[in-house]
This record gives sequence, structure tokens and C-alpha cells, in this order.
Amino acid sequence: MDGKRDLAPDADVDEQRQPVRAGEAEPADTPVPLDADPADAAEQAAPVPVDDEDDYRPGS
Repeated sequence: MDGKRDLAPDADVDEQRQPVRAGEAEPADTPVPLDADPADAAEQAAPVPVDDEDDYRPGS
């Protein structure tokens, strides 16, 4: 064991170990927008240039 388990609060650990019970899910109060901002989508679609000097992958 790595010793980090002792850092978790007991109430959270107990709650996370309980099985999911059907029918208890509550719908979200706030609607979630499913459409993306066109500027954000374009920025994320842009390719990122590869710089060989900054390549820290092992074995290269």
C-alpha cells in the first residue's frame, strides 16, 4: 500500500464504495449548452507545430 489511502476522509471513502442505486439521480437544474463557440473550435482544430528540441520522450 502506498500510504495515501489514509489521507482520504472516511465519509468520502465510504460513500464512494456504495453501489449506485437506480432512480436516485436528480436532473440538472441548469441546462448544459451542447454547441461550441466557433472561435474555440477553430483554435482547438489548429495543428500544433512539433519542435524536436522540446521532445522529451524516452527512447528518442
